[in-house]
Amino acid sequence: MTTRSAPRLLVAFTLLCLALPDSAHAYGGPGSVISGIGALLAAIAALLASLFGFIWFPLKRLLQSTTDDEPEHAASAASPSDADPSAE
Repeated sequence: MTTRSAPRLLVAFTLLCLALPDSAHAYGGPGSVISGIGALLAAIAALLASLFGFIWFPLKRLLQSTTDDEPEHAASAASPSDADPSAE
């Protein structure tokens, strides 16, 4: 081994040791585990709610537009009893 390759080997060995750390041997107490489970469930619920909003509401609007025959006439055909009494 030459003196030129020794620093390269040392740098390579150091990078290898930093890239492959040992396990942490950490303890997850009950409070931290319950908080982690709650955060995971909240993330799943948010994902499902966003999928529901992006899929269901446009489909609902599409179905309403295909099934409504006269949506504008229904609003303008209000009976006189529905009118505001103070407007007379």
